[in-house]
Amino acid sequence: MHTALVFAPHADDAAAFCGGTLAKLADAGWRVVVVRVTDDARDSVGLTCEETVRRNTEELKTAAAIMGIADIMELGFPTDSLADVPETALRERFVYALRKYQPYAVFTFDPFAPSEGNRDHVCVAQAVEEAFWVSCFDLHHPEHFQEGLAPFAVCERWYFGRPVSDQNHVEDITDFFEKRVAALAAHRTMMQNTLNQLLLQLRTFGRRAPMLEAAMADDLTPLVAAVLHEQTTAVAAAAGLPPDSKGEAYRVVRFGDMEDMVEQLSEPLPDMPDAH
Repeated sequence: MHTALVFAPHADDAAAFCGGTLAKLADAGWRVVVVRVTDDARDSVGLTCEETVRRNTEELKTAAAIMGIADIMELGFPTDSLADVPETALRERFVYALRKYQPYAVFTFDPFAPSEGNRDHVCVAQAVEEAFWVSCFDLHHPEHFQEGLAPFAVCERWYFGRPVSDQNHVEDITDFFEKRVAALAAHRTMMQNTLNQLLLQLRTFGRRAPMLEAAMADDLTPLVAAVLHEQTTAVAAAAGLPPDSKGEAYRVVRFGDMEDMVEQLSEPLPDMPDAH
């Protein structure tokens, strides 16, 4: 059984960017693990930080159950402040997670995305990118080995973003679209905060959106479904998937420019599961 590991700066990132793919992998028998990097203590409207942490954590657990996520590793860094954290401190925690869970595939933000404005997303993506090779070195963080861990290398890197750079893969999530909708809608506290930001901007623009105001106070699911339907349908159509399909876009990297050489020189290991 393969493991997929998601490095998510915030509680809702897994559902928001790759929830359909994660649900699909879990359904196929993969073990899916999420590393939540920050505490999301300020991602709410009208709540204390303590209540915000409690609600976002509980809502993450609900969303994880919907997607079939087996485990959540909480790192607890202060949210919206990762730019103040040394990259090596983030990287060490990520190296530890790679060595502990030994994932076949890792999902995270694209470190080379051209228009990512959230510094938490950028900081996590860049630290993960370094952790990929640092985790292979036996002279980096040998204290991990005292716990029985060992150097480890990930096979596949699945990058998502707004947008992803050099997209080369679209995953058909048609059968798992409803799970992605339900998982993202489960993050009610964070979704309300997102809507509140948009409503504040609209007010400055001199306009209002009654539909968004109603969603803030009521069930978020119809709005989330409408937004994700538009996004995933467009991704699927651009990739040439059948009509009414839903897709999630990635840049998937395995061996890069060494892919052909690896295919020619390597042979299957006995008793190892197929990747797909």
